[in-house]
Formats: sequence, C-alpha cells, structure tokens
Amino acid sequence: MNARDVLRYAHADVLKTFDGVRDADWTKVGVTREWSMLDVLAHLTSYELFLEDALKFALGRTPTPTLDAMGRDYAGFNTAQVAARRGRTPQQVMDEYTQARTRVMALVEELGPERLRAVGTIPWYGADYALDDFIVYAIYGHEREHCGQVRQFKLRIAAGG
Repeated sequence: MNARDVLRYAHADVLKTFDGVRDADWTKVGVTREWSMLDVLAHLTSYELFLEDALKFALGRTPTPTLDAMGRDYAGFNTAQVAARRGRTPQQVMDEYTQARTRVMALVEELGPERLRAVGTIPWYGADYALDDFIVYAIYGHEREHCGQVRQFKLRIAAGG
C-alpha cells in the first residue's frame, strides 16, 4: 500500500466535497441525525489530529493529546471534539484540518513505507495491525464515508429538502 497516495486521494475528496458550500448551509443539521456539514468537518479534523498523534506515537514522540483524549473517553470523543470546534468559522476548521494533514504527510515521509507497514507499532489499535491498516480503515474509509454523507446532504439541500 502507498500511504502517501491513499492520504492524498482522501484529502482531495475532503477538499472537493466541502468546496462551494454556501455560508447559510454550513450549520444546517442533517448530514447525520445530529451533525451539520461544519460538524462533520470538525469531526474529520479531530481524526486528522488523531492520525497525527498515532504517527507521533509510532515515532516515540509526545505529546499526543488527541490520541490520549480518544483513549480516555472513546464513547464521548466525537461529541467533545465537535463541540470544541463550535463557534469557529468553516475556514478556521478547514485550516486546522489542512494544517494537520500537512504535518501528517511529513510524518508519513519520515516513517517511510517499511515502518508504516510494520505490524504491532500501534498496540492500542490492535496487536496485528500496522499504521497502513489504521490509515486505510480509520482515516481513508472514514473520510470517504463522511464525504459521501455530505455530498448526499448537499444534493438534498439543492433539491429544496
């Protein structure tokens, strides 16, 4: 697997999905039962920070505040992370997401393909998993799922729903 390409494609999908959202539509709830497009972007941002911390963990670096927050309160993580970004503009949240992705890509380069596919580097995710697996399942698939939800919501809004 090429983690760099997977992350590049996922990032392009996020940027394309959120491009052109009208100001009035960002905070309309309906992408999920509880979340607006801004909330989903905030959620994806928290997962980008989670990935950054996972990569830092594999390199033996600290602090890893988002990884730690997930470990402390898995059930409440999403709600807390989205709530922490309420009151920010869509541009501020997108900037946070994009800046985190830039740092992630630098860490991916630093780790290199061998370390990214080494099993057991993230024991908190599962002893039989590698960072590559985490990137595909927890990041790429996750971003694609939420981007699909946002695109469907944008279509409903455009159709007057």
